Amino acid sequence: MCLVSCLSFVGCNNTEKQNDEAKEALQRILEKEQSFTYKCLVFDKVTEESLEKFSFPTETNAINAFVPQRCAYVDFDSDGIEELLIVDVTLNFFLVLRYDNENVNGYILENISLQEIKTDGSFLTVRYNSYTAVSRVSFDGLDCAVTNLAYKDDSTNTYQLNKKSATRDEVEKYFDDWNENTTKISWVTIK
Repeated sequence: MCLVSCLSFVGCNNTEKQNDEAKEALQRILEKEQSFTYKCLVFDKVTEESLEKFSFPTETNAINAFVPQRCAYVDFDSDGIEELLIVDVTLNFFLVLRYDNENVNGYILENISLQEIKTDGSFLTVRYNSYTAVSRVSFDGLDCAVTNLAYKDDSTNTYQLNKKSATRDEVEKYFDDWNENTTKISWVTIK
């Protein structure tokens, strides 16, 4: 029993230490003192980027200048180490900066509801005139994937929980529970 308690304590301390290291590195990027690694969404090209001059292509636009407006620390993948989420001035693009073994990787996310990002790492994905989903993001090196926990598209009568068909009532209940039992993040304005 003592051994389990000691190992649990060491594990917690190690995670806390890694989270502190991560926040220090992420803060240096926020203060434009350090670069981050970014894999282009369109061309798969990997580059070192500065938050000060970061721009990126998407399928619909060759150059999207990223001008940071707000940020928040969120543990998206529930590993005990927080990522830094930064929204740009257009409120369309979200840059997630993740500390990974002394490197910081950047990932662009779109279609997120600015007011519906939760402290547990879940968020609302909204495609206007189409669907709404409660989603999570996972990371694998320089790649990330968004997974829908709950999905609803009233225009096509499509309702899913964990990628499996569900009734409208079941999905609405999931959304209601999610809204009631999760806490919104607090944004900090970037100066």
